[in-house]
Amino acid sequence: MDPREEIPKMDPREEISKYGRKLVASGLTYAHFGNISLLTDEKILITATGSMLDEIGEGGLIEVDHQAPCPEDALASCEAPVHRAIYERTKARAIIHTHSPYAVATSILEEGPFEPMDGEGARFLGTVPIVDGDMGSPELARSASSALILHRACIVRGHGVFAVGATLEEAYIVASMVEHSATIRRLVSVG
Repeated sequence: MDPREEIPKMDPREEISKYGRKLVASGLTYAHFGNISLLTDEKILITATGSMLDEIGEGGLIEVDHQAPCPEDALASCEAPVHRAIYERTKARAIIHTHSPYAVATSILEEGPFEPMDGEGARFLGTVPIVDGDMGSPELARSASSALILHRACIVRGHGVFAVGATLEEAYIVASMVEHSATIRRLVSVG
């Protein structure tokens, strides 16, 4: 194949399903926890409420409006308002929300912001804000979207990570790095 030829894009539904399997396989989230979305020209494609990320099938993805709540929000993840606010206020085109155990533990044990101790985390992530807000709440939509204007990820206290990127691959790398850095932090604090 000529390197100048454009590589065909993966279908957005297949791509979300691929990263759902990766999130569960890598331990960044479990079964029904977490959510994934992609911004399209017309809509936000987001995982359905209660969907198992490693088995996203028919009906497992919902299209919701960019700007305002819509009837489909009832079927979408309860975090749809948070995803919507992040897309409105940042340059993100993809969002991954995990329930990563070490990142959650870090958010409970530290006031924040989270400062990675490992070289890669410090260089790649910089400071990671720890924000507050109940799942899907207007407060969380405001705090997470504000944090993600200048950062690649934020940790919601006691809840999980929101990681953003231009692609799902980028958001996945960010989510993975946050959990890696949080794991290093917890290992150092025990040792």
